[in-house]
Amino acid sequence: MQSDQETSRGLNILCIDGGGVRGVSCLIILKEVMNCVALKADRTVHPHEYFDFIAGAGTGGISACMLGRLRMPIDKAMSEYAKLMKEVFKEKKMTGPTMYKGTKLQGALKTMVREATGDEEEMMSEFEDIEHIACKTIVFAKLNHTHTIVDSPVLFRSYAVTTNPGPDCTIWEASYATMALPNLFKSIIVKSSVNQSFVGGELGYCNPIAHVLLEVHQIYPDRQIASIISIGAGHTRTIQAPSSNSRHFGKYLIAAIKDITIDSEKVAEEMEGRFEGTSGVYFRFNVEQGLQNMKYGSWEMLGDATQHTRAYLQKRQTSRKVEDAARASMERRGSISTKYATGETLRAVSVTKRLTGFKSCPAPTKFYTGNEDENTQVIACINGEMEKLCVCVVYGLGGVGKTQLVLKVVERTWKNWDHIIYVDASSTEVIENALGEFGTAKKIGEGHKEAISWLESCGERWLVVFDNVDTPSTNIQQYIPRSARGRGGSVIIITRLPDLASLADGPGSVCHLSSMSQADATALLVKIASSGDPCPSDDDIKAAETLVQDFGCLPLAIVHAGAYIAYLPGMTITESRSLFLTQRRRMLEAYNELPITAKLDQRGETVYTTWRMCYDQLKPKSRQLLWLIAYLHHDGISVDIFKRAAREMLTKTYPLPLTDLESQAYSHVKQYLSTFLDSDGNWDTIKFTEVMADLKSYSLIEFDQMNLTYRMHVLVHDWAKTVVPQTAELAIECAATLLSLSIDLEEDAESLAFKRQLGLHVTSALTNSPYIGTNHKNYFGKVYHHTSQWSQPVKPIQHPSILVETSTGNLEQSTLEDAPISTKMHAARELHTWGKCIHPNVLQLYGLVVFRGRIGMVSPWMGRGSLPHYLERTPGVDRCHLCAQIGDGLSYLHHIGIIHGDLKGANVLVSDDGSPVLTDFGNSMYLDKSMKFTETTSSSSLTVRWSAAELITGSGAHSKASDVYALAMTIYEVLAGTLPYDELREHTIIYLVVTERKPPKRPWSIPAGKEVGDRLWNLLLRCWSFESEKRPSANEVTEVMKTITPSSLSPILNKTLESESL
Repeated sequence: MQSDQETSRGLNILCIDGGGVRGVSCLIILKEVMNCVALKADRTVHPHEYFDFIAGAGTGGISACMLGRLRMPIDKAMSEYAKLMKEVFKEKKMTGPTMYKGTKLQGALKTMVREATGDEEEMMSEFEDIEHIACKTIVFAKLNHTHTIVDSPVLFRSYAVTTNPGPDCTIWEASYATMALPNLFKSIIVKSSVNQSFVGGELGYCNPIAHVLLEVHQIYPDRQIASIISIGAGHTRTIQAPSSNSRHFGKYLIAAIKDITIDSEKVAEEMEGRFEGTSGVYFRFNVEQGLQNMKYGSWEMLGDATQHTRAYLQKRQTSRKVEDAARASMERRGSISTKYATGETLRAVSVTKRLTGFKSCPAPTKFYTGNEDENTQVIACINGEMEKLCVCVVYGLGGVGKTQLVLKVVERTWKNWDHIIYVDASSTEVIENALGEFGTAKKIGEGHKEAISWLESCGERWLVVFDNVDTPSTNIQQYIPRSARGRGGSVIIITRLPDLASLADGPGSVCHLSSMSQADATALLVKIASSGDPCPSDDDIKAAETLVQDFGCLPLAIVHAGAYIAYLPGMTITESRSLFLTQRRRMLEAYNELPITAKLDQRGETVYTTWRMCYDQLKPKSRQLLWLIAYLHHDGISVDIFKRAAREMLTKTYPLPLTDLESQAYSHVKQYLSTFLDSDGNWDTIKFTEVMADLKSYSLIEFDQMNLTYRMHVLVHDWAKTVVPQTAELAIECAATLLSLSIDLEEDAESLAFKRQLGLHVTSALTNSPYIGTNHKNYFGKVYHHTSQWSQPVKPIQHPSILVETSTGNLEQSTLEDAPISTKMHAARELHTWGKCIHPNVLQLYGLVVFRGRIGMVSPWMGRGSLPHYLERTPGVDRCHLCAQIGDGLSYLHHIGIIHGDLKGANVLVSDDGSPVLTDFGNSMYLDKSMKFTETTSSSSLTVRWSAAELITGSGAHSKASDVYALAMTIYEVLAGTLPYDELREHTIIYLVVTERKPPKRPWSIPAGKEVGDRLWNLLLRCWSFESEKRPSANEVTEVMKTITPSSLSPILNKTLESESL
């Protein structure tokens, strides 16, 4: 137990930054402080007798171990430090992934420990009651993850704790771990109950003071602090890295060390702000000049570092600060509580000092992450010209983090203002009350007008933040002071309304905040979701990277999801990713049901409800447009889609009669688009733009200046589906109708360019509606033809439409339910396979016809007939390109799980524009055997010349590999201009394929001894391999064919074909 006298004494805390050889500067500065203490105490005082906590990271961690755990006097620590730096860094490795030898570092550390304690394996923890350890030592390291985004250091302590204990290891192991920067030294594996690998503590924690203060509060929640001395290893622009030789620093290390540099001073600045209202407690020392260009391991420059540090200590300001630090630490008066030092209560105290009786500006969440560029922009704006009013407008989508950004700006600039007024501007009444309260507190009047007038003329430095300015009817301009005399003032407006950007005044005064970067978003999610576990798994980190993409990197969604994951026992990020895919809305709304202790903010809005307020203010036509957009793709939303659909809707024809659902959707879309036509039936651009502007005015949609299209955040797009009043089936059909109406059959440049822009929208429609009608697929196929894409597999309609002959001889629409059993079996099988296909090189299916007792499949007319006939009539065609297109078609079939089963030239048709399309699905199989009659193909026939050995012998079934065999034979057929094994009878072919395993004779059109010809022939031989598993995929064959041209294959062939075509 500690005595009352001990607990009343304030704690002294020492924290030492890392910095390589430059770290000697820290020890020299500390010696100056200790000399000052010794002079006042009239005796020699050692750091371990004086400080209650000594902590550090990297080389600062080494110093901490020397001074605290090994109890070295300051002079001994300085000489040991210099000896260690020379021993470790004097010799560089010639090869290998690291620059210096880890064995050297290990040996030097063991020697140091052995000389100090007599045992090189002395443990880091002293195994005593924590209260009996006068000086507690903390060394920081980092788990060796492949990712470096987790903001959770590992603490190696000289004392035992029950919560989140560090590794149980020796002093030299802890010292090695804190020094092991990647590319400098190998990481170290500390053997314990769970073996873990560690790297240097300077990666992210070069200045670990914030974590030290949290630890101090954990150990002594009720104690007071007398002094906090934080010593840096010198200001740097960037740490000099060796040349880009592979054995030196890689890009990763250079970037990491730059981050170390930035982090150290960034943390120091945050600490200055944290203790700005409390003098005589926090002391930061750091050499400003002379150490900038000193390399991390330049041990030969220890003398230079010493000289520059001496010059820094001779400055009057530094000398005064040393004396103040010595006085505060010697007096040991408790100035602030350990809880206060963590930053939790600083804001309330500081606000009371500044503005008695007035509400404070809220502090940002402790999980705030990222947006550094935007922070810098806003700070530069509001800290601009004196004697001038600056107005900064921060706008963006609800939930994108605008308020947190501004609160962070306020925190970082807190000491710059005499007055800070935070106003919830959700209504005029609330604004006027807030300004009136300020006036009352300042005794300048009770009304808001008096407060505004005082701000305009007070001559003091002030900042007013108007938050939640999201209602257009609120005239916020009337509450902005018109001037700021004297030292100047600034206003920040936080809004979802982009139009308020017109109020901005000053350089960089408009800040449009959109989604976070993926790295920042991932860091935020991991930080919140893993708050109880500082060591998340690699799988969780990878899952987090994917999950934040699903969230569109929206901060509010990330914060709420992270809190939900952290609250549920046993829930991991990986598991939550699967949950999100199936129950997106439920997961995002679940935050509202969490207990207040598990929530990270006080706002009552969830991700989806935060946009409902905006929706309620939309005009009726704007809401209808939102419903249509909800089932398009969220990006690339072009005005042309609506304009062309309106133009085409009166003359559009479909191959089949409209179903009830299609008819209802068509009427709805037609009625809505008609509102944008003038009296002459022409498109009214102004009317439509006004509706889009209404959506844009609430940041529900953005305009892409580069592509002249609109886009919607992925979560807003998902939320929009929840406000559509129609059934999902009808809403999806409306979007599909809009798209198919916009697609014409023209082939001019403008029409083709438009179709190429629709690929994502068509894919979205097909994904949303697994039973998309053939009427739409006809037009969607045109889009895919011109984008060289294919959609996700499309399920056939549940009751496929067919045409049947009636007693009057007319063709009427019916369904397969009306047809004979044999008709159903065959037709359903064909539809089940063929109906899934939509690709420019696969023949499109319109439907079936039962005509005079026979079933026919309705598809587009292929005017150029079969491939063999086309080649006979058009010998000069690019045959290599034809082969690549055929391969594209087969690759697509395999992609969606279909095996063709009978690929050959005769089963390839050629369209009017010369594109080959695969047809004849009589032997095809769908790998997902969801219907009984697709389980076998016993009636399938073989075409021996194109059949693999396993099909001929019956040892194997149709497969992707047998399709690839046939593809290679078809390529042979196209390039050679003859059938495979030409002039041989079938029994001879069977013998050659099954017994001799011989391929067809190499044709002259695939010349031997030529690089391209040999490459192609070797590819075909692989396709004809007797062992099916050794055959390449159809996609691999296709990609090779795309690189081959007639001229590269055989100039003679190319010239011959050209002459034949003349």
